[in-house]
Amino acid sequence: MEESLTLQTTKNAGWNFATNLVTKFGGLIFTIILARMLMPEMFGVYNLVLSVVIIALIFTDAGINNTAIRYVSEKLGKNNLIQARSIFKYLFKIKLILIVVTVLILSLISKFLAVNIFLKPVILIPLLASLVYIATLSFTNFFKSIFVSLKKLKIYFILEVTFEVLKILFVILVFYFLENEFAVAGIFIGMSFAFLVVFILEFFLLGKNRNILFGKTENIENKRISKYISSMTITSVSLVFFGAIDTLMLGRFVSSEYIGYYRVALSFVFAITPLLSFSNVLLPVFTQLHGKIEIAFKKASRYIFILAIPSALGIIVIARYFILAIYGKEYLLATLPLYALAFLILIHPLTDLYSVIFQSAEKANYLSKYVTISLVLNIILNYILIKYLLKFPQEYVVVGVAIATCLSRFFYLMILGIKSKKLFKTQISWIGFSKAMFAGIIMVLFLLSFQFYFDMNIYLGILEILLGAGIYFGVMFLIKGVRREDLKLLMKIIQ
Repeated sequence: MEESLTLQTTKNAGWNFATNLVTKFGGLIFTIILARMLMPEMFGVYNLVLSVVIIALIFTDAGINNTAIRYVSEKLGKNNLIQARSIFKYLFKIKLILIVVTVLILSLISKFLAVNIFLKPVILIPLLASLVYIATLSFTNFFKSIFVSLKKLKIYFILEVTFEVLKILFVILVFYFLENEFAVAGIFIGMSFAFLVVFILEFFLLGKNRNILFGKTENIENKRISKYISSMTITSVSLVFFGAIDTLMLGRFVSSEYIGYYRVALSFVFAITPLLSFSNVLLPVFTQLHGKIEIAFKKASRYIFILAIPSALGIIVIARYFILAIYGKEYLLATLPLYALAFLILIHPLTDLYSVIFQSAEKANYLSKYVTISLVLNIILNYILIKYLLKFPQEYVVVGVAIATCLSRFFYLMILGIKSKKLFKTQISWIGFSKAMFAGIIMVLFLLSFQFYFDMNIYLGILEILLGAGIYFGVMFLIKGVRREDLKLLMKIIQ
C-alpha cells in the first residue's frame, strides 16, 4: 500500500506542480497587466477591494472546502460512495447558506467601509461589483474539491488552465471598454464570467464521478465533521485575516499608490511560494497513512529547502532589476518591501507542510489557536511600526508592514514546528537545509559578481538567472545535496 501511495503521490505531485506553475504564472501575468494598465494609484484601489473580498471569502468557505477534501477522500478511500455523497451534500447546504448571508451583509456595509473605514469612496463601485465574484468563486472552488478528493489532479490542472486563460482575456476586454474605478469593477465582473465557465466545465469533466452529486444519502458523523469544521473555520478566518490585515491597515494609513507598491512585491512572492508547496497532494495521502508520516515529512522538507532557499536568496539579489523590467520604473518603490517579503518564500511552504500534518490527524484546533495568536502579534507589530514610521516617507511604512508580516509568520511557523515535533515526532532535514544554504550563498556571490561586471538588461538578467541556477545545482551535486534518487523522482514526475 505504501508503495502504491508513493507512486500515486509522485504522479499527483507532478500535476500539482504543473497546476501551481500555471496558476501562479498566469496570476503573475494577470498582475503585471493590471499594474501596467491601472498604474500605482488604481492598482492600490484594486488590491484594497481584493483584500476586503478575501475577508468575505473566508466566511463563504469557513473551512468547508478542506473539510470536503478531508472526509470525502477518506470515505472514497474506503470505497464508501454513499457516505462520501452524503458528506458532500451536507457540506454543500452549509456552503450555500454561507454564500447568501455573506453576499447580503457585504452589500449592506459596502458604503460604510468605503467612506467611513478606509476613507476612499472610490472603492464603493468595485466593492459592489465584487459580490458576483464572491459567489461564483465560492461555488467553483467548492466543486473543485471533488477532483482533489478523487486525486484527479490532471483534471484540476485543466480547470486552472482554463480559468487563467479566460481571466486574462476577459480583463483585456474590460480595459478596452472601461477606465478608472469602473475598470476595477469590470475586473471583478470579468473574473466572475471566467469562474462561471469553469463551473460549467467542472460538471462535464466529472463524467461518471457525477454519482458523488446524485443518488441516495444516509446519516453521517455530524458531530465529528462539525467539530472539524469549527476548528477549520477559526483557522481559515485567522489565516485569511493573517494574509489581508497588512493591506487593510495600509489602506487606512497610506495613499492608494503605496498599497500598489506593497502588493506588487507581495504578488511576486506569492507567485513563487505555491510552486514549492505540496499541500494539495499530501492531505489526502497523509489522511490514509494513519500516522506513518515521519519519513515523508522529512523528505518533503528537504525538497522545500532545495527549491525555496535559492529562490529566496535569488529574489533578494535581483529584486530591483526584476521590478524595473516587468512592472516599469513607476513601481521601483516596491523593491524595498520585496527585500523583506522574500523570506516568505521559505516560510510559507514549510508552514503549509506542518498544517497538512495537523489537518490529516484531525487536530486542526491547534492550527486555529496558533494562527490566532500569530494574527494578534501581526496586528500589534503592524500598528507599532506603522505609527512609528508615519513620521517618515510612506515607503518606509510599507517596509515596516513587510517586516511585521515576516516576523509574525515566522513565529507561526516556529510554534507549529515545536508542537508537531512533540505530537508527531516530525523532524525537518537540517542537513538538507545546511547544504542548500551553502550552495545558495555560492550562487549569491556569483550573482553579485555578475551584476558588478555587466550593465544589466532583460537579456543579461535571464542569462544571470540561468547561470545562477546552474551554479547552485552544480554545487548541490558536488556536496551531495541532490542525489540520484532525486533525479529518479523528477523523471517519474515528468512521466
